[in-house]
Amino acid sequence: MNLLNSCETEKKTNSLLYIMIISLLAVIAVMAFFMWKTIWNKWENSVPKATDITNTTTDTTNNSDPITITVIDDKRCTSCMTKEIVSQLKLVPFFSSAKFVEQDFSDKWVSDYVKNNGIKKLPAIILSTNKINDNWEMQPYLKELKDKQYSLEVWASFDPFAKRSDKWFMILDKEVLNKIKSNTYLKWNKDAKVSWIEYSDLECPFCAKLHNSDVPSSIEKTYWNNVNIYFNSFPLEFHKNAMPAARIIECAWEQKWATAFYALVEKSFKDEKSDKDYLVAEAVKLWINKTTLEKCVADWKFDSKITEQQKTWTATFGVSWTPASILINNDTGEYEVLSWALPFTSFKETIDKLLK
Repeated sequence: MNLLNSCETEKKTNSLLYIMIISLLAVIAVMAFFMWKTIWNKWENSVPKATDITNTTTDTTNNSDPITITVIDDKRCTSCMTKEIVSQLKLVPFFSSAKFVEQDFSDKWVSDYVKNNGIKKLPAIILSTNKINDNWEMQPYLKELKDKQYSLEVWASFDPFAKRSDKWFMILDKEVLNKIKSNTYLKWNKDAKVSWIEYSDLECPFCAKLHNSDVPSSIEKTYWNNVNIYFNSFPLEFHKNAMPAARIIECAWEQKWATAFYALVEKSFKDEKSDKDYLVAEAVKLWINKTTLEKCVADWKFDSKITEQQKTWTATFGVSWTPASILINNDTGEYEVLSWALPFTSFKETIDKLLK
């Protein structure tokens, strides 16, 4: 009898144990399902979709809402430096909590978005709001798009719609090239195969960064007679010293030609100073007559020329920032626009291709 009771008790215990195990497995299964669902949703939300661009407009009435920054690149562009641009943007304090979404022009819905919003050049930096620190240097370059987001009109130089040469360069009409050259001053060999046409602003810190790097000296040393330089003034409106500085270097050229012009440009960038008193004092050190110089500046003698350089740059290349460098083959008209203060390796890669 005791044996039967013992067996019966054991059966009940085993049944209870089985029920507990099955219940525990069911609980684990439910928890696993919800964990999987959560992970799946997070992953799914991280995958770029068309709505990442078209439906990300932030309610700017709530300052706690994060900014969404969509970066549209083109994998065909070897000189866009998009990763470097994004890295720089992430260092901007008011973008510290921004959500960055990366897209490529090769996706049809992305190319359609670019067309529909009138974006001409890549990489495109699309911000979900324009409610950004008013002191941010790039604030004036935010352009409202059709979908009520904002395109940052800087850094972009790659035209994804343009016809290109076999070496994947855009081609500039020789008449336009000759017009650009006739309106500025030559440095180095006039018969060089490649020209570096630079658009800069003496108050621009990134222009100074480019000139104070090893780029100019490395190009001169590496390519010697194969590359020459044409410097064009592009004074930005929000740089108060930019236009007066452009007038001074032009008036310096009038007295002492290109030697004084480039000497003042390089000195200004080296010292990172561009105010009128500084440049006039430096010009006098170059044996430039101060009275004649100041009269030339006061008369705005070269304003039409400077304005023409700006118009040509914007109309021809569709951009409006500094520094920007055009590397162009003078024989074929093939060219590439390099934006920002890029390293020598970026210049070298393009020059080598143009020289082939």
